[in-house]
Amino acid sequence: MELNEALKEGLNYLEDSKYTNPFFEVRLILSRLLDKDISYLIAHDKDILDEKILDEYFSILEKRKNGVPLQYIFGETEFFGNKFFIDENVLIPRDDTEISVEALIDIFEKNSVRNSLEIGAGSGIVSITMAMRYSDVNFTAVDISDYAIKNTKKNIERFNLENIKVLKSNLYENIEESYDIIYSNPPYIKSKDIEELQAEVKDYEPMLALDGGVDGLFFYREIINGLDKYLNKNGYVIFEIGYDQGDDLRELLKDYSVEVLKDLSNKDRVVIAKKGE
Repeated sequence: MELNEALKEGLNYLEDSKYTNPFFEVRLILSRLLDKDISYLIAHDKDILDEKILDEYFSILEKRKNGVPLQYIFGETEFFGNKFFIDENVLIPRDDTEISVEALIDIFEKNSVRNSLEIGAGSGIVSITMAMRYSDVNFTAVDISDYAIKNTKKNIERFNLENIKVLKSNLYENIEESYDIIYSNPPYIKSKDIEELQAEVKDYEPMLALDGGVDGLFFYREIINGLDKYLNKNGYVIFEIGYDQGDDLRELLKDYSVEVLKDLSNKDRVVIAKKGE
């Protein structure tokens, strides 16, 4: 089969699938399988594809039609200009989380930061991205999931980092020191809203990383309750939040100086709170 024919068949195959972008995805899948950039597909659209490549291509298309996210299929995702391993048992990083990293960079540049704690590390991408940038800062990433711990360690090894450690911990359970920065992107979906999520999220991503309790605020409360003990004087807590949780977090952090950042859709996305004297 010619390359252009495979693309057409892929488009037809995915055209009725929800939550996919067939035009982009069929090209991305083929380019990954051929280990070429997407422009190669245009210049070589008459090339005959190897049967093994075709079999793998249509196997991936079948998984996508059933809702399996591409990141889990490839075992990899891109974030802040780097590629990270991603296991099917950890949450897939969202583009919106780059807003958190930009906020963290701004804080690091304007303050003397010695150490940083991430609660609920998942694949480890936030702490690892920051650890690559700030080699003189000590980073700690914790998660309750063994899968997340394994995935984070795998990514740390990928980038050969020595200034980040990973601990299994239920929130602060195994934390023994205090930090200049505490960051978390905790589960924040209301329990009753889980079933309303798109299929590729609710059916394939780990529920442990999605369900934030009855009002979606359970983990924020738990983390905030420990700030007096674990956040240093003049330290910062940074949360990624749901689009409708800005006012809730302002109330929960009423004893702190709070700023809420918007995403590209002008919805609440990141909370920055500073602890005073």
